[in-house]
Amino acid sequence: MDGATNLKLENQNTIIDNLHNYIANHFPESTILFSQIFIKVLIVLSIFLLLDWFQRKVLLKIVQRIIPKTKNIWMNTFMKKNVFTSFFHLLPLGICYCLVPVIFYHHPQSFHILDLVFSIFLIIFLSKFIICVIDSFTEIKNRDKSYRTVAVKTFSELIKILIILFSGFIIISILFNLTSSKIFTFLGAIMAVILLVFRDPILGLVTGINIAGSKQIKVGDWISIPKYGTEGSVKEINLVTAKIQNLDKTISTVPTYDLISTEVKNHEPMKASHTRRIKRSVLFDFDSIKFVDESLINKLMKISLLKDYLLQIKGKSNLSDLKNSEGHESRHRITNLEIFRHYMKIYLLKNPRISTKDTILVRHLEPTVYGLPLEIYCFANTSVWLEYEEIQANIFEHLIALSSEFELKIILTTAS
Repeated sequence: MDGATNLKLENQNTIIDNLHNYIANHFPESTILFSQIFIKVLIVLSIFLLLDWFQRKVLLKIVQRIIPKTKNIWMNTFMKKNVFTSFFHLLPLGICYCLVPVIFYHHPQSFHILDLVFSIFLIIFLSKFIICVIDSFTEIKNRDKSYRTVAVKTFSELIKILIILFSGFIIISILFNLTSSKIFTFLGAIMAVILLVFRDPILGLVTGINIAGSKQIKVGDWISIPKYGTEGSVKEINLVTAKIQNLDKTISTVPTYDLISTEVKNHEPMKASHTRRIKRSVLFDFDSIKFVDESLINKLMKISLLKDYLLQIKGKSNLSDLKNSEGHESRHRITNLEIFRHYMKIYLLKNPRISTKDTILVRHLEPTVYGLPLEIYCFANTSVWLEYEEIQANIFEHLIALSSEFELKIILTTAS
């Protein structure tokens, strides 16, 4: 804009000169200066809007037709994240900036203000362009859903915040003619407030780095957070919050820092092992637990899985003691619940849907006022939820249905 004087001498018969002279000759004297500047501002604004329409309707359409044919991941992501759109916004701005000396050379005193305006818009458009590029980079890196993407996501969010803050500081310094030393002095004075305001982003960045280093959680993992009663799939981990899609398809949002500061159960190792634990108990009536007699043994001999075990019991001559229990209190005597426990363990060992490589237990739990709990503890050989529930249901349906054959009674309790 320093060549405005030369332009004024070289361009005496341009449209701008004619417009300038027309306003000077036909407008009231008190409004001539304002009208000249206002109309020229409208001209610059109209040129900008026209060029912006051209880049959106022509340049951007051409790019949108060419890019999908390239099959290039980066280019297609740039188009999806509006990188080209934000870049093309710079073209009208640059052209209008170059036209300012031509349009406003009659008013050199306005150059400083126009410089400020164009500088502010340039900073805004450049910031938007850089943020779109960062979003594209994050989008591409998040496709593999590895533990590193958590750090990439949180770090990119922090970079975007810093870009916005830095741009804001530059704009403030332009508007109020502040030096960098004054800005940093001001920041030092309000550092405590800044740390308080940006506490969550700072904690989120620490969490992202920690998760990436320890490989605890990644996007797509099935987790549960008892503190919030949340269980589901991790959909997004950003600088401040983590989004979790619950099993009922609702979305829960928790602070990112809670992923390392509170108890979080990650079910992915269970899915990777292709096994899932079954741990459930049934309550038996104390009065139905008794010593077995010959008739019950003969009845249970019909169960093929118990035949070898019952023959082994008969071989130890323990049953003969059952006819007359007097004087035999110190001897081990077989109960119907003991035989039932052995049957359930054999049943689980023979069940093809139960993992025999993992622990299989049929055990008593702490007795309650209602009865004696019998717990089944084993692992299904699948981690698929539907298959797991089917296996668990089959086991307990079998247990409940067969318990009456052992003359055992199941207790049903209610919340009241």
